[in-house]
Amino acid sequence: MSADQRFIGVINSSPFRISMLYSTAFACGAAILLGAVYFAVTQVVDGGTDNLIEAEVQGLREQVLVLSRSDFIELIEQRSQEQDVRGAVYLMVDPQLRPVAGNVPAWPKIAANEGKWIQFKVSVPYGDETREHEMRAQRFPLPGGYRMLVGHDVQERQNVKNLMMRGLVAAVVATLMLGLGGGYWMGRRILAQAGAISAVATQIMRGDLSQRLPVRDADDEINTLALEINSMLDKIEQLTLGMRTVLDSAAHDLRTPLNRLQSSAEAAMSQLAPSAPERRVLERVTTEVDRMRGTLDALLRIALAETGTVARESVDLSELVASMVELYEPVSEERGIVLESAVAAGAHVQGSRQLLAQALANLLDNAIKFTPGGGHIRVQLQSAAGGPEVVVEDDGPGIPADKREIVLGRRVRLDEARKFPGSGLGLSLVAAVTKLHGARLVLDDAAPGLRVSLKF
Repeated sequence: MSADQRFIGVINSSPFRISMLYSTAFACGAAILLGAVYFAVTQVVDGGTDNLIEAEVQGLREQVLVLSRSDFIELIEQRSQEQDVRGAVYLMVDPQLRPVAGNVPAWPKIAANEGKWIQFKVSVPYGDETREHEMRAQRFPLPGGYRMLVGHDVQERQNVKNLMMRGLVAAVVATLMLGLGGGYWMGRRILAQAGAISAVATQIMRGDLSQRLPVRDADDEINTLALEINSMLDKIEQLTLGMRTVLDSAAHDLRTPLNRLQSSAEAAMSQLAPSAPERRVLERVTTEVDRMRGTLDALLRIALAETGTVARESVDLSELVASMVELYEPVSEERGIVLESAVAAGAHVQGSRQLLAQALANLLDNAIKFTPGGGHIRVQLQSAAGGPEVVVEDDGPGIPADKREIVLGRRVRLDEARKFPGSGLGLSLVAAVTKLHGARLVLDDAAPGLRVSLKF
C-alpha cells in the first residue's frame, strides 16, 4: 500500500471522522465562549471610556456657561497638559476650524451630519517616529461659532481587542489542529490493527485455519476481542479437523463396500453368457455402483470446498481452461456438438487447481449433456482489470430466471433435467468452489441456452 493510499485510508477511518466531529464541536464551543468573553470585555472597556468622555463633555458644557472665553481657553489648555488624565484629548476651534486650544493638532475631517460619536486617527510622537492612534470623541458647539471636541485615545483598547481576537482565532485553530493530529494518530493506530486483522482473516478464509489474530501487549477492547476471536478460531479449527477426519473415515468406509460390490458383480458377469438375464441385472448393479461412487466423490469435494481447508497455489487459469476444453472436445464431437473456445493468455489465480478443474469439468459436462445435437458450446476466458472471467454458454433449454438460485442447492434437479443421468450436485460443487476462491457465480440467459460465468 502506498503512502497516499495509507493517508486516504486514515482520513476515511471512523476514528478520524469521529475525532474531527468532536474537535469541530469543541472548536465551536471555544469560539462561542471566547466570543462571549470578548464581547463582555469590549462592552465594559468601551462603556467605561464612553462614560468618562460623556462626564467630561457635561462638565465643560457647564463651565462654558460660567467662564469667559479666555478663562475657558485656559481651562482647556490646562486639561490638555494634565499628566494624570492619560489619553484624554481636547480641541477647541474657531468658526474657521482653526485650533485655539487643546492637544489635537487639527480638526478631524468628518462629515457635519455624522452621529454623536466620531472615530478618527491622530499621529502621536513615539520616540523618533510617529504612530497612528485611534481616537473616540464627541463634539458640541460653543458660543460665538466656536466648536469643542472632547475624546479619548482608544488605541490601547483597540490593541487589547485585536489581541483577544487573535487569541480567539488561535484557540479555535489550535483546537482543530489538535483534533486533526489526534484523529490522524488514532486513525493510523486503528487502521494498522484493522489491517493486521484483515490480513489474518484473508488467510483464514483461504483455508489456513492455523492463523490467529495479532494480540498486542495492551489491555484494551480490541485486544480482548482478538483473544475471544482466537479462542473461537481454535474451536473452529478443532471442529473442522474433526469433520475432515469423519469425512475421510466415512469415504473410506463407504468406498470399501462399494468396491467389493463392484468387484463381485464384475466377477459374476465374467462367468455368465452375454445374453443371460442375470448379466443384465449385474450390469445395472455396476452402473448404480459407479453412480453412487460419483455421488460420494462429489459430496466429499463439496464438503472439502465449503470447509476451505485446501492448499492454495498459483494456478495458470488460461492453461487450465484450454486443457479442459481440449479434454472435452472428443466428447462433444461424438454428440455432434461444436465446442468453441477463446482463451486469453496470462490469467492467474490463487487456489486449488484440482477443485477448479472439477468445477470447469462440471460446467462442460452439463453443457454437453443439455445441448442438443448440432448445437454450439462457447467457452471464453476474458482477462479484465477487475480479474479474469470464465464464461460457458450452451444452446440447451437453459434455466428459468426464478429457479437459478434453487439449482445451486444440493440434490436439486428441475423437471426438465430428470430425463438426463446425474446426481444434481454439479452446480452445487461449482458454487462451493467459486465461493472458496472468492469468485462470483452468475447464471444468465444465453438466448437460447444457459450462460454461466465465474468472475474472479
